[in-house]
Amino acid sequence: MTTTPQTLLIHGWGANHHVFDPLQTFIPAPWQNNWWAPDLPGHGSAPFDGHFNLDEIADQIAQQISQPANLVGWSLGGMVALNLAARHPEKVNTLCLTSSLVKLLASHDYPQGLHRVSLDTMTNLFAEDYHKYMQQFLQLQMLYASSSAKNNINQLTSTICQYGSPAGLNTALLALKQADLRPLLDSINCPVLLLFGARDAITPPRMGEYLHQHLPQSEWILLPQAAHVPFLSHTAEFAQVLSQFWERHK
Repeated sequence: MTTTPQTLLIHGWGANHHVFDPLQTFIPAPWQNNWWAPDLPGHGSAPFDGHFNLDEIADQIAQQISQPANLVGWSLGGMVALNLAARHPEKVNTLCLTSSLVKLLASHDYPQGLHRVSLDTMTNLFAEDYHKYMQQFLQLQMLYASSSAKNNINQLTSTICQYGSPAGLNTALLALKQADLRPLLDSINCPVLLLFGARDAITPPRMGEYLHQHLPQSEWILLPQAAHVPFLSHTAEFAQVLSQFWERHK
């Protein structure tokens, strides 16, 4: 009898595991039944000692994986997932990077990066009124979503914000800015799904295209009307693509 791999989802900067709550209801039972979405340090209910290190976080999560898992990493969470897949390949069955990246800032050898980082402004706004500006952020990402998806944002915002402003905002953002995971790409040997939104200004599609060019086992999916949270704005479509990917690589 084949055991269904664990489903492990890693959220992005400024959010917590509840951002995946709507997606879980759309995932078929075999994968939904073994679902784990931890909080990153300084986010949600996770403790924070003032330290945010991608290597250490990947190692800590890997210690809690008992069999090869299907990893889903969103934005900064994708960098953690990519790091985990490179450092602990025996723990990973598949890897899905959604609206994620290998390097945030542009450089002479990485024009795909950003020259201006809007997250700097968001750090101050989140500290000022986390609920208000998290809701604004999510609503902005849902401009091209269905009416039902937009209607669920208010409740989701309250759930995400129940822990207050994340203590690790500044430290996690610094880690995000400093990270350059390009040297790890040659170490990724598992099947990879790259799921991006065409309207994403935070991690533009060109970042996903770079990953696709450097990951031979990757599949590239671009959702035309999605922005930075395709699993919220286009949940059913996202879940279908993801579960079909998992089905092919059971």
